[in-house]
Amino acid sequence: MTDDRTKTTSPGASSRPRPITATRLVVVVSPDKSAEGRLHVLSGEPIMIGRTGHTDGPLSLDDAQLSRTHALIEPDPSTDRWRLLDSGSRNGTFVNGDLITEHPLSDSDILRVGSSVLIFQGVAIQTGESLTGPRSPLWGPSIAMQRIRAEVLAVASQSISVLILGETGVGKELVAESLHNWGNCEGPFVPVNCGALPQELVESELFGHVAGAFSGARSDKEGLFVAANGGTIFLDEIGEMPMTLQPKLLRVLADGMVRPVGSTRTIPVNVRVVAATNRDPSEAIAEGTLRADLYARLSGWSISIPPLHARPDDIVPLAKRFLADKQWSGEVGADAAEALLLYPWPYNVRELQQAMHGAVIRAANQDTLHLVHLPANVCTMSEGPHERSADTLHEAPLSLHVASDIEPTSDDLRMALQHHKGNIAQVAEFFGKDRRQIYRWAEKLGVDMDAFRTED
Repeated sequence: MTDDRTKTTSPGASSRPRPITATRLVVVVSPDKSAEGRLHVLSGEPIMIGRTGHTDGPLSLDDAQLSRTHALIEPDPSTDRWRLLDSGSRNGTFVNGDLITEHPLSDSDILRVGSSVLIFQGVAIQTGESLTGPRSPLWGPSIAMQRIRAEVLAVASQSISVLILGETGVGKELVAESLHNWGNCEGPFVPVNCGALPQELVESELFGHVAGAFSGARSDKEGLFVAANGGTIFLDEIGEMPMTLQPKLLRVLADGMVRPVGSTRTIPVNVRVVAATNRDPSEAIAEGTLRADLYARLSGWSISIPPLHARPDDIVPLAKRFLADKQWSGEVGADAAEALLLYPWPYNVRELQQAMHGAVIRAANQDTLHLVHLPANVCTMSEGPHERSADTLHEAPLSLHVASDIEPTSDDLRMALQHHKGNIAQVAEFFGKDRRQIYRWAEKLGVDMDAFRTED
């Protein structure tokens, strides 16, 4: 048997990054506002969920509906999984809407205890993987959204074409627009829904036409590629583009020249092309609705957006943002949060946005959004981390342990300072704040920042 401690790598050999895996609990909503959004990574030791003053630890919550010692999360000695045990609580413990006394936990299980809702979650990240905190308009604290923001930032200033993959309603156009805006393009952002254009007019709309090119063409018309010159053209639902037009689009991508319908001259364009589809490109190619060479040209970089139900820790923060958009500033109750997390959202973020806009009307003059304020189809479904070693903090992304989009606790701030070796600029960047805010937090929380600075 090889001893990994003495194993060496031959010169020139490469090693794949070792994935970091973690199981964590995310506090989604709670009367204890200081705990909302916080993350606790399970370390192998049992942890009690209970009321502040009666239970110690990171899941001690200021929630009057919690029993003193409400529920226990512990490793199951007979399996490799975690399990949740109710500790004789007054108001019961629920997993995915069901009352339980003991329950094995799986990824994305929804836990409701008292008036608090948590997500049990497994995450995997490659060592050294780039993750990026909240940034408009690509909101969401999930690892998946942090990954997408990092990808967008990495390629936004590059001339490479980008293909965005994802179900209807996940926000493909927002990603495309962010690529344009974060790349500081001087020209306009021009979105085009290829599936909504009449087939007989697609070529004219994209490339323009000259007077007399066809019946009804009374004057010259500038195409959308020319309109997007110096900027970005977003070709949404590229798989719906007629096969007869795909070779012409391929030529434009290859030589940067468009020829209006009915014209013999070509027009040079400098356009960043971003395309999107809600279909699997390999299936579209096999079915003959997407040219393989066009796909190869468009997919210089691919960004895949997971469906909303696959990133549950984004759901309630997004719901709150949509409520705020309608000037509603109340709280989201545990019953509503649980229902939002259990509903599968087949139409993704777009459906969530519409659901919240309707909920605002139902919850008018109320301080809390409850289950009764949600659409009928949704209703029917119905403090800081513990200490870790410096080596673990250095290896694992900070985002696994500390939420970057809420005000930190003293433990959160200490962890961020330790992770970044006292570099205030890097800590400020992590939290999306300026350096002065970090100093203000440190003073307020009694954190000695000098203690974390190391000599290079």
